[in-house]
Amino acid sequence: MATSLPLSDQEHDRVTAFIDEFSNAVLHAPVTQYDCIYRSHAFAESRAVLVLRSTAGSFALKIDTESPATGRLKDEFELLVDLSRYFERTDSSRVVQPVYLSPGGAFLVTEFIDRPTAVDLIYNSKDDNQVAQVYRRAGSWLSDFHSRLAPVNYGFRPKWMIDSICDLAAMVPDDIAQKSRKMIDAMVTDGERLKGIEDLRVFSHGDFHGQNLIIGQGKTHGLDFTEVCEKLAVYDIVDFLKADIFRDGPASEVDQSGILRRNKQMFLRRYRLPIDTDILDFCIRGRLLKDWLDYWCTDFTCSAFEEFRRTRLEMRLDIAFDAAN
Repeated sequence: MATSLPLSDQEHDRVTAFIDEFSNAVLHAPVTQYDCIYRSHAFAESRAVLVLRSTAGSFALKIDTESPATGRLKDEFELLVDLSRYFERTDSSRVVQPVYLSPGGAFLVTEFIDRPTAVDLIYNSKDDNQVAQVYRRAGSWLSDFHSRLAPVNYGFRPKWMIDSICDLAAMVPDDIAQKSRKMIDAMVTDGERLKGIEDLRVFSHGDFHGQNLIIGQGKTHGLDFTEVCEKLAVYDIVDFLKADIFRDGPASEVDQSGILRRNKQMFLRRYRLPIDTDILDFCIRGRLLKDWLDYWCTDFTCSAFEEFRRTRLEMRLDIAFDAAN
């Protein structure tokens, strides 16, 4: 279970009112404990997730105080209802079950599954075989999700990624900018080669990192569908695979994408849609490079964990661009 995060008096009052509404509408039983387990970094004042404990079970309460105006949580709740039905036809892929949407739209409630997320295992497991199975299950879940709507062919457009990398490189210390120059040049060359090649555009999660996938007993549950959109399938794959930088392994086992070959292969083993692997490798390298440069921006102060992640990113980038040449 994640560490409980502190709430202000105002937030406690708000949460208590939300819990009372949910309890009266659905539970008809008291909530005996609640803990804040997530607070949005970018929207710290308005977005949070809490775990509720009651005699009727455990639930996740998701708050977005701006949602009554934006409809963000209403849209997610309606999608969860639809996805719950859709995933019933699959063997092991599921989503967290929707339980309640506040008529006011400021919060929703789903079941709470007290199992590790994919990131918990990728970051912390000592068992490489267990982690490989996490990647296999993630690929299977995403394949089911991407198959909800018929995919369409779409020409790859690398310019936005290269432009964003170049913008970041203009804001980092000179030595980092100099080191990144060869990497950026390689990205430009590869981008020209790949531009316009058709790949699949699909119904995408939009934020498919490992914290949004719960590894249950026999079932894999997705959550957090507020960023769903239609885009190239590779971008969801990149979002998940980039966590691999925290796994140890010899350089010889890292391929030109910057990902451990075995874990990438395990992910793709159960991902059934055809993907252009050159585009995938290009996008993974680009995302790792973007993240690394972002941590070096002059207006960014790294925490101890972010400094560690920055080091891991640099290690993988050095291997990836050497392998790609």
